[in-house]
Amino acid sequence: MRCVIPFLFFFQTIMVLPRRIRPLTSSELKHLTIERLIAYRKQALCLENSLKESDYTDIVDSLDESFIWFKDDPRWAPLYQLILDELNLKQSLNSPE
Repeated sequence: MRCVIPFLFFFQTIMVLPRRIRPLTSSELKHLTIERLIAYRKQALCLENSLKESDYTDIVDSLDESFIWFKDDPRWAPLYQLILDELNLKQSLNSPE
């Protein structure tokens, strides 16, 4: 007699939280190296565009508001500009003239 094991559990989807970043202040960004700034910029760019376009509309109430979860968050654009400004400043200071 053959034993058949259902494989349904392999095909169930597991809901994971969307990507997020902790907003850093201008003074906190100044302490990061160029490599960390580039990594932080990459994390900021990897966020989903908006909650409306996301699969996470049903868990929006459980998302920690101290983090930025989507690019349409009003904190995202100024933070991204601060990241770019700090990167430009550090790269211009490190470039040989």
